[in-house]
Amino acid sequence: MKKFIAVNAGIAALMGSGLVEAGYSPYYVGGAIGKTHNNTNETQFCPECEESQFTVSKTNGGISKVHKVYGGANLTSTFAVEAEYANLGETYSLDMYRPENGIPGGRAEFASARQKTRGIGISAKANHRLTRKTSVFGKAGAFVWENKNSMDYINLDNVHEIYKTTEHGVSPTLGIGVEQELGNNWSVRVGWDRYFNTGKGNQFLHLDTNKNYADLRSVKTDTNMIYVGATFNF
Repeated sequence: MKKFIAVNAGIAALMGSGLVEAGYSPYYVGGAIGKTHNNTNETQFCPECEESQFTVSKTNGGISKVHKVYGGANLTSTFAVEAEYANLGETYSLDMYRPENGIPGGRAEFASARQKTRGIGISAKANHRLTRKTSVFGKAGAFVWENKNSMDYINLDNVHEIYKTTEHGVSPTLGIGVEQELGNNWSVRVGWDRYFNTGKGNQFLHLDTNKNYADLRSVKTDTNMIYVGATFNF
């Protein structure tokens, strides 16, 4: 057993030294900030509500400020495995206004729907050097997400209620980027990631047969993240 451990330690050391000589450190960690945009729309809020003359008064345009942290291991000079924790912000967001009997200016109902997504992912990462210090990369993997769904609701009698649910799932991810080494084990990267279908269905608010609240369920969204990050290479 001791001989087996020693041999494997030697192989790991040789691989690590080879990667360093090739310009790659074996291990790295980093953090990034950026913005996301998703392809959600008003029709995903509540199809049954159309008969009740619901209208959307405001949306946030599907844009959120986000952040993530990541770490990985370069197994060869061209292939790595990378893990991340990413907060994708609000992946669904809109405000609803419904005047009584469809007549503006009188009593009305209000609702603010929010879906916030975060999770952990793991990807296979392919690297390709353009110059001694500049490289491009591509990633493909899976993202285990958690959606926090909430709706603030004010009824016609001005009674305020808050509804919340939580859902989990797994979605595929893709990413590309450019990385520039700065020396002293530091590098910066600019990248684009896409998270597919981070949600359960196509309807956020579900009503019962009397058109009262029944449930909140996260909606499927494809979320694009553009980010800039700093990486420390061991």
